[in-house]
Amino acid sequence: MRVIFICSGNTSRSPMAEGIFKGMVTDVEVSSAGFSTLSGEKASKNAVLACRKHNIDLTGFRTTNISDVDFGETDLVLAATQSARDKIIRLHPDVNAYTIRQYAGGYDDLDIKDPSEDSLGDHVVCFFEIKEALERIVESHEEFRR
Repeated sequence: MRVIFICSGNTSRSPMAEGIFKGMVTDVEVSSAGFSTLSGEKASKNAVLACRKHNIDLTGFRTTNISDVDFGETDLVLAATQSARDKIIRLHPDVNAYTIRQYAGGYDDLDIKDPSEDSLGDHVVCFFEIKEALERIVESHEEFRR
């Protein structure tokens, strides 16, 4: 199974989601990408720090622009926001795309807010929002259980 996380810049939310999810699942290819990024950039400093506090290493992470992704080989796209999900569906109508929270279920607000670039605190809050939703996904979708 191949899962890709999507956000705007692929420097905070989607790399954190990728790192968190990789620690939760086995036999799943996990990656991430963004709409407004060049491939090969580093994750944001605060995303790296927020993840490091939870033993997730993003120091070697490099961004991927969605134009460099083969969506035909992707089983599931999980986007940080409804607008990102909708954009993916417009560009790739055959892809199986949801927001992270939509796929997790039980949320009224389906968007995970982009953390302020300058705020470690916002990144830590975002980390826990993503982690909670991904834990729900693993619990409710047996294809991700170890």
